[in-house]
Amino acid sequence: MKDLLCAELIRLRRSPGLWAAAVLSLAFSVSMLFSWRRSNQMFLAMGDESRILHTEDFLFCHARYLSYLIAGFGALYLGAEFSSGGVRNKIARGVSRTRVYLSHLIAVALGGSVVCAVPPAVSLMVGLPLYGPPTVGAGTILAALAGTLVTALALSALFTAIVTALGGRAAAVVPCAALALADYMAASEIKLYLLRCEQLPGADARWYGLCRLLYDLLPAGQLAQYAALETGDLPAMVGYALALAALSAAVGPALFRRQELR
Repeated sequence: MKDLLCAELIRLRRSPGLWAAAVLSLAFSVSMLFSWRRSNQMFLAMGDESRILHTEDFLFCHARYLSYLIAGFGALYLGAEFSSGGVRNKIARGVSRTRVYLSHLIAVALGGSVVCAVPPAVSLMVGLPLYGPPTVGAGTILAALAGTLVTALALSALFTAIVTALGGRAAAVVPCAALALADYMAASEIKLYLLRCEQLPGADARWYGLCRLLYDLLPAGQLAQYAALETGDLPAMVGYALALAALSAAVGPALFRRQELR
């Protein structure tokens, strides 16, 4: 297993998909820092300090699109391994399918962690001279980072299972992206409903509670909250993400063991 992981890490380091996803997430975060600078100056001149953003507001702005980045990276990375015959060759040499799958899962999870964690670090360094030090405590920022990493793990496990179940075909990127889009749209609609309920005193409390639960369950809902540094439901959201990761990690190898490789 050690040699298998070493080989995967070498391949991961050379993966164009990983660096493309990392550059996209980083470019988005840094571009937001510079593009909002003028708006901040305008709000200051108007005396409207309530609309001013601070350094911490940009640290996780990429998190809202993390599902798409991990879906694209996972599909490209695993697709290259299947299409090159690497998976078939490993199994032909006597490596169990479970080990092959776990090595893929670990590689995709590490790649997702890089895409997730690099932008906040760089954004903090760039944001300090532009916007000054964060106005929230380090604990809030670290909690949002931890939650984002756990959700990224869940997404990595989910997309690894989907791509593997589809035989690593290049077309696997389509259902992965479609699932990420459906997750994002569902979370957005639920958030709008929650905001409307909070503004209406006569809203059904039970229905509101159910929607709040669904919002915490959805990976896109979790990432939207971390992007806004809303970590009040962090323990529950981490639990939901870990449950999704565990379920995907259990189902994926079972499907892979029954799969006929071409």
